[in-house]
Amino acid sequence: MKYALTVTGGLAAIALAAPGIVVLGYVALIVPGLILTAAPTAFVYLAGAAVIRRLSPTKSPTAFLPAALCVALVLGWAAMQPGRLRAITAYESQLLPDVQAGAPLEIDGHVRIEMPHRRGEPECDYLCLALLDCPGVRSTTLVSSNRDNRFEEPCVAGYALEPAEADREPGLFPTGPGRLVREHPTLVRKHAGRNFFTAMKAVEADWAVRLSDTERLRTAEPVSAEAADWVIRFEDRSNDPTARVRRVTISDATGAIRFRRSYVETAAPARVFYLGFDVQWGAGMISNASFRVGRERLSLGDRSLRLEPALLAALRLPMPRQDAGAIDLLRQQVQQAMDDPDATPVRIDMARRYLGLFLFDANERDHLLIAQIVSDHRVRDLEEQLTNVYSERHTPVTMRDAFAKRIVMDHSSPSLRRWLAERLASLPVGAFAEPTATHLAIWETPAIYTEAAPFIARVADLGPARAVPVLEAALETALRVPSWSGRRRLVEGVRSGFARLGPGGAPAAAWIQELFLRRPSPILNNAGDADDWRFALARMGVAIDDLPFFPNQSEHDADQIRRRIADRLRRHEQFDPEEGDR
Repeated sequence: MKYALTVTGGLAAIALAAPGIVVLGYVALIVPGLILTAAPTAFVYLAGAAVIRRLSPTKSPTAFLPAALCVALVLGWAAMQPGRLRAITAYESQLLPDVQAGAPLEIDGHVRIEMPHRRGEPECDYLCLALLDCPGVRSTTLVSSNRDNRFEEPCVAGYALEPAEADREPGLFPTGPGRLVREHPTLVRKHAGRNFFTAMKAVEADWAVRLSDTERLRTAEPVSAEAADWVIRFEDRSNDPTARVRRVTISDATGAIRFRRSYVETAAPARVFYLGFDVQWGAGMISNASFRVGRERLSLGDRSLRLEPALLAALRLPMPRQDAGAIDLLRQQVQQAMDDPDATPVRIDMARRYLGLFLFDANERDHLLIAQIVSDHRVRDLEEQLTNVYSERHTPVTMRDAFAKRIVMDHSSPSLRRWLAERLASLPVGAFAEPTATHLAIWETPAIYTEAAPFIARVADLGPARAVPVLEAALETALRVPSWSGRRRLVEGVRSGFARLGPGGAPAAAWIQELFLRRPSPILNNAGDADDWRFALARMGVAIDDLPFFPNQSEHDADQIRRRIADRLRRHEQFDPEEGDR
């Protein structure tokens, strides 16, 4: 017994202290993993049997060992029963029979959707819009829990789809109406494959046209559950590791349940005590491994149940247009609106919806219209949509003038100006050799180029005679900003500009070296900034041996930095000889 306790106790200590070793045991030869998994449970029962044998009145403890083991097993069973009974009772209280509609339900009137698993102010999304599109539906009320997750004080919002009539102002636009293609089971099957994203875009385009033409999405007075004609309730309690409930229910105005589907699961304590080994996976690899008291999984329903697709499959819903023709129609109407100086605000707003269709996949056919939209001062608040159209390295030259015009518009936000400037800075070398008045205005206006700092580097395309004074003036502007965080982007833009100029920037080299060595230096904040400035100075014609170093840097460190800058210069000349540091 003593040896058994020693062996199982040692293995249990190893397994509990380092569960990863148990995983390795399974990966290696399986048997070591099984032994380490069983060791903690075996030790508990052996230790319990040893205590029971020690307390027994018998004169032969060894003969009593089998009985002691049986008593330990009975105690292990008894210890689990109270928790097991409570878990089973709670599980059974959640069991409700599924109710299937004989045919897809046709809803009308006022619809209320209760979603206690969502937090925050509810927005009209694809589901809300799909219900509003049903003939006869007058409004949809959305109910979610507040940020503190107290459903007793829910967040409520009502929406309605109304005729446009003479309304020239844009209404609301739903959140992601194209998601219907991703969630509706029929549409998922229909559009599986290459045309999936086209169908999603088509749905969004169809709604953009509708909500700018004959209909408007507006807020409406919320309807209580008692006054609603239909009540849809989602339950999704999946955060508890031991109990899960997913359920969707549809009830009519009389309170009768017309549709219900559920999945209920609980992890009840096992019949007999044991320590189970639990492995959790994340991103294709083991994220956590641990021992826990053994549990038995009880469940009822389809484990793969997804609530919103289940609801959509139970309803008769009109389907929006899903072909590429809807996208072409939106493009055509946006083009007409951009060409019309008297276009109404609601027609102008279509341009934002058109930009919202892109996810870094715009092609040459789209570039000219996108440039026209960006150039039009009537189109506002397009930052959210525009930032998903082009990546930094794939912005076409077609956007050169349009992005600059958007930068100088007074309603452009600082973050949008910075984003536009980053895209302009990435255009090919020489793109701004013949600048427009707008480009010159950006480079000459501190209030603008401070927010569009990356673009200041492209003044290098004008050549040294015109670029050096602009870059020096911009650096002077940056030096007047008291905080490093406030001047960092402009300093980086100026540095990139001098690096692009190369030897043409030599007249400013002495001044930059003086700023570099000033303590504290106003043009750098860390070792990376220092190396970037040394590279720029080297590009400007300063010899490697003459690059600035701080007094506290050893000669060994300085030699390493010189070699690093020299290697960087060689790579630059080899791969990008005409362009400076970006």
